[in-house]
Amino acid sequence: MCLHDSTHDSRLRDWLPSSNNILKLHPYCSKCGSVKNVSSDKGKKAGYFVNVLGMLKKDLEKRGYKISKIQIRLIMHEFEKRGLNDTYSVSFSLQVKEFMNIVRKFVPVSEEKLKAYLY
Repeated sequence: MCLHDSTHDSRLRDWLPSSNNILKLHPYCSKCGSVKNVSSDKGKKAGYFVNVLGMLKKDLEKRGYKISKIQIRLIMHEFEKRGLNDTYSVSFSLQVKEFMNIVRKFVPVSEEKLKAYLY
């Protein structure tokens, strides 16, 4: 697994389309080839999503539904397995979309309820 530290940032950049389909120069990691996310939609670290799960757990327990530690571990394991904890190349909007899919796989919660914790 590459850590994408600044020593691996390539001095060369590739012309790639950005989120609005305009070509832009993007740096990339010379060690693994991951393209750096240069948009303003920067990804969050895994701790942000763990905190969201904590708030969700607390709120749902008040309503009588328990989220176990195992469910939280499974959610975060799948989050990391999909590579969503890579803030170098993954955008926050992609993290949110995939995180919501993962959570709803393990916890019966509405999309709107979950969005309220994420933003």
